Amino acid sequence: MSAPFPIIQADVFTTRPFAGNPAAVMLDADGLDEAAMGRIAAELRAPGTAFVSAATRPDADWRLRMFTPRREVGFSGHTALGGTHALIEAGRLPGARVVFDTSAGLLGVDVERDAEGCLMWLEPALPAYHAPVHDVVDVLDALGLARTGVAGWARPVVTPDEDLLLPVVDLATLRALAPDMGRLAAVRTTQRARGVLCVSRETVEPGSLSHSRFFAPHFGLPEDIVTGSAHATLVVWLFGAGLATVDGGRAVFTAEQGDGLGRPGRLQLELTVDDGRPSRVRVGGRAVTVLSASLHPGA
Repeated sequence: MSAPFPIIQADVFTTRPFAGNPAAVMLDADGLDEAAMGRIAAELRAPGTAFVSAATRPDADWRLRMFTPRREVGFSGHTALGGTHALIEAGRLPGARVVFDTSAGLLGVDVERDAEGCLMWLEPALPAYHAPVHDVVDVLDALGLARTGVAGWARPVVTPDEDLLLPVVDLATLRALAPDMGRLAAVRTTQRARGVLCVSRETVEPGSLSHSRFFAPHFGLPEDIVTGSAHATLVVWLFGAGLATVDGGRAVFTAEQGDGLGRPGRLQLELTVDDGRPSRVRVGGRAVTVLSASLHPGA
């Protein structure tokens, strides 16, 4: 039998166990190939599984591969933060910044240490959204979202990861969504697209700017708990709609997701604006370890 691999599971975008989005993390994953990683992610069934190994390029600190239960993805916010959290807990990230080599390119994470632990800030490339190339009517029908449920405070847009951002009129409409997952999976597969982030400006907590739900059943995520990658574009989208207030060259706010699943998550979003244009995005969150174990992948 091959030697067991140490593995942890952390809840991300929260400060308490059994909230936020679970991420499994395996450090020292150098001996695993893509097929083995896929089998492990499918077995663990966490929304995201991170495999951290030695960097293969001089401008990165570590290699990071991220998987849903069904496939590899180039960028998963909570999975990347889970990997960062595991390195911090293992004493292998002494500094204030780490750069990961991912299949989507370099991904930097800044670490702010304070009395509560660590606030980790993802810094993806500045996302540029575009208008949908497919008719959104099929998506609305699969979601069970009436035309009157689509809000007019922003236009639907598509992120670099091919997620559709949909404005929803209020929190009650958002909570009432009951998608036909089979139909939604078929529609998004045909469109060669990823998930759908439905966004309400009405929130659970005063002071938050958005509340969201994310569906990607064909990626093994019927409903994701907290979706950091889509929120990187959300902050730029809200700014473009005139809804993110800029003070001192930055817009900073809290976004909500996961409450309807009983796992409330909170994301800190930061947009830097220069000469009236977005120039930098960061997505921040904390994490807490809930499980440490050994994985026996087989002979």
